[in-house]
Amino acid sequence: MRLKQLRGLPVIDPTAARKIGTVLDYQVDPASGRLAAVDIGGSANGDGERVLATRIRRVGRDAVILTGRGGTVPGPIPEVDDRWLDVSTLVGLEVMGDDGDRVGRLIDATFDQDTLEIQAYLLRANLWQRLTGRRGRILPTTVHASSRELMLVASGRLKDVPAAADEESPTVSMRTPLKADDQLPGPTYEPESDGQTIGSHSR
Repeated sequence: MRLKQLRGLPVIDPTAARKIGTVLDYQVDPASGRLAAVDIGGSANGDGERVLATRIRRVGRDAVILTGRGGTVPGPIPEVDDRWLDVSTLVGLEVMGDDGDRVGRLIDATFDQDTLEIQAYLLRANLWQRLTGRRGRILPTTVHASSRELMLVASGRLKDVPAAADEESPTVSMRTPLKADDQLPGPTYEPESDGQTIGSHSR
């Protein structure tokens, strides 16, 4: 299911068998790769409410079903984490690879209706992709970091830089052979009574 299909769905409290509001917006946590909450309006008290993901049993095609314990946060909508993305920040969000190449801009995302996990972030299609019916996708596991102005994804082109050698530790060039006097004796192995061997240096 796509995130854009959430907006306008009724939210149903199964214990009272009634609609408590309609989804106005969503909150996505890119750090966990899950739908974090939905914001609803049209509730009995007239104020907006936020339904946290922990209180959502399932998102169906026609309604959002809550758990038996309700699940709205009444009163003024609490502030969200700065990393969470709503429709106004997710749609059009610039995506950059960790190699410095621009990937594109987000247009939507798909999510699992049972677990609320994001399956893929969808990129805005260019002319060729629109003609062929294909669209770029970003897996949540490739998201390196995200904010309300930029999503950084792993490109797979960069490799970890090997740690620099410690300047204080001595290094020996293997190109020049050591003199016989400078060479360390190699290890010799002597059997012990239990059949195991131990390493020792001949003197």
